[in-house]
Amino acid sequence: MLNRRVLTNVVIALAITIATQSFAQPQGTDATPASAKTGATQSTFTTSDGIPWKPVDPNHPGLMMSVVWGIPNEGASEFLQKFPAGMDSGWHWHTAAYQGVVIQGRFTHTFKGAAPETGGPGSTWSQPAGQVHDDKCEEGGDCIIAVYFQGKLDFIAVNMKAQ
Repeated sequence: MLNRRVLTNVVIALAITIATQSFAQPQGTDATPASAKTGATQSTFTTSDGIPWKPVDPNHPGLMMSVVWGIPNEGASEFLQKFPAGMDSGWHWHTAAYQGVVIQGRFTHTFKGAAPETGGPGSTWSQPAGQVHDDKCEEGGDCIIAVYFQGKLDFIAVNMKAQ
């Protein structure tokens, strides 16, 4: 269950992420959420216990996702991911850059060739397109992260033993 301090950290981290993305967009890039482009006709509010989690991939049992805006397999989007405690995604890369914010749990993000970095709620990272990395939710509790993908969501697995 998310407590008030964690939720406050999440709101602050998401606000920083959104503000940073607004100012960081190169001139001429249209990264406005689809709902803003079409003029949303209805406000929404979802409590943490009402998040509509959906399974992501049968190769990663327990990994869940909830889209905040956009259509992840088509273009830019923002979504929440829930990792079960101890789950490691394995080494992989994406064709689009993304930014992540830890909302709940202790999450480790490792860039290929660098030391693993672990953080709790409010921790952020930026992942360049095409860079091999690994993600893991540490033991002790499930992890929830907010992710802003700058393009289509994909997952290209990398066999590090073969390299």
